[in-house]
Amino acid sequence: MSDSKPTVSRGEQRILKVIVISDYICAFCYIGNKVLYDAIEACRDLPVRFDVEFRPFTLLCSTSPYLDKKPSRKEYLHKKLGDQYETKWKVVYEMAQKAGLELAEDGIVCRPSLAHRLAVKAYQVGGQDMQRDFNDIIFNAAFAEGSDISDADFLVNTAVEIGLMNREKASEFLRSTECQDCVDKMISAATAIGLKGVPFIIIDGKWAVNGVQPKECYIQVRLASCSP
Repeated sequence: MSDSKPTVSRGEQRILKVIVISDYICAFCYIGNKVLYDAIEACRDLPVRFDVEFRPFTLLCSTSPYLDKKPSRKEYLHKKLGDQYETKWKVVYEMAQKAGLELAEDGIVCRPSLAHRLAVKAYQVGGQDMQRDFNDIIFNAAFAEGSDISDADFLVNTAVEIGLMNREKASEFLRSTECQDCVDKMISAATAIGLKGVPFIIIDGKWAVNGVQPKECYIQVRLASCSP
């Protein structure tokens, strides 16, 4: 779970809504998650309070039988990128290092639909703090540890760890379709505005930041949002 979250006094601060559209199988989303919170931490003294909500997106073809095999990340990216793999992986790896993150080349590519449902539930139950704890665990498992984030036991343990629900309720949740309709609607809404890549961040309903940007970019947007 997160070791240090930005603390801001409520006072006269207004709430700045930050919507982050992302996918757990996306390395750029993993990096962007870290950069975003680094920027929020740098803005902790601004007269604004942040409400960050992560919403799902899917980069994988959900009907592809190839994904049923849960290929390794290296195999999947080689298949997708071909001769460009080494060059593009080096870029992503260096971005992760710059952000202070570990990035394992070997990992598992799997459908993150169950994780998306739990993320939505976490925000509904515990707001941004609980959802952030969930995201940190999922992203770290996927990209630093190379774990299978679609594994039911892993997701149950994560739900318990963040205080979302007990083991029995978590297992029931995963077997059900709860929050699936919400996930589908969020993905459809993102697709409807022409979104094809993530992360995509909407700040205060006025500014959109596409892809992983330097921390300073987010800070400048937040400074602008605080202007009269």
